[in-house]
Amino acid sequence: MICYNCGNEVNTEGTNCPFCGSPLSAAAGNQQQFNPQYNAAPSNSSMDAKTASIICYITWIGLLIAVICADKNDPLFKNHLNNALIILISGMILGVVAIIPILGWIAIAVGEVFLLVCAIMGIIAAANNETKELPLIGQFKILK
Repeated sequence: MICYNCGNEVNTEGTNCPFCGSPLSAAAGNQQQFNPQYNAAPSNSSMDAKTASIICYITWIGLLIAVICADKNDPLFKNHLNNALIILISGMILGVVAIIPILGWIAIAVGEVFLLVCAIMGIIAAANNETKELPLIGQFKILK
């Protein structure tokens, strides 16, 4: 049996919880009580904003997972989702530019290093719960 007040598993047949002392009988209304300081209630299955903000920088698969699992109205997540989308789109544009011989190859080498640095900066900002713009490409906003 689980005590509905403290959430501890009770193995005794007593009338009160040995941990918190609350009554264990359903007649005492124990089934209706809930103490919010314990995690006895089911929690929301969505991902928290900090974790989703970090994951969205890790390839397009991480971006997809974060979009599916996170709260899209959270300002921290929205900022980092926008930054990750800008990095992804910039990488695609660099891939098209790479078709040009020599100059395109130089552009993609420099550009990909820059985008990697931007992604690392974004991950660090997300881990610190900060909303920062990316250098040079941060003024572009896809999400409002």
